[in-house]
Amino acid sequence: MTQLPGIAGEIERVIGLDLAVRLLQRRGGCELHIPRRARGSFLAEIVGEDAAAKLAEAIGPGKIVLPCAHLRGQFARREEAKAMLRDGASLQQVALACDMHTRTVSRLRAEIEAEAGSRQPKLPFDRP
Repeated sequence: MTQLPGIAGEIERVIGLDLAVRLLQRRGGCELHIPRRARGSFLAEIVGEDAAAKLAEAIGPGKIVLPCAHLRGQFARREEAKAMLRDGASLQQVALACDMHTRTVSRLRAEIEAEAGSRQPKLPFDRP
């Protein structure tokens, strides 16, 4: 039995909880390429060659979308993400730094753009 849900649980089953959590902390919320050969891959840099090879064998090569590993409160992460977007960070940079999915960051960027067009900007104490 795994402690993590969904695809994260499948990853945990193959490489163990510690490595699965490390992977989710580093790449959660983003698309991950699972290579045919683990040696020298970005995945191997995160979890090691043995674990990367096990994932490639169990899941198969290709791309998967990793769920987010929620390590901070939602409101703090959203505000940090919005600040990074206003400073010009990319969707992927924000997703990785704020522990969010790139789709969520994209929605936040749309909110920022909508606020820029409105007459009354949202105040810091206004909640979504």
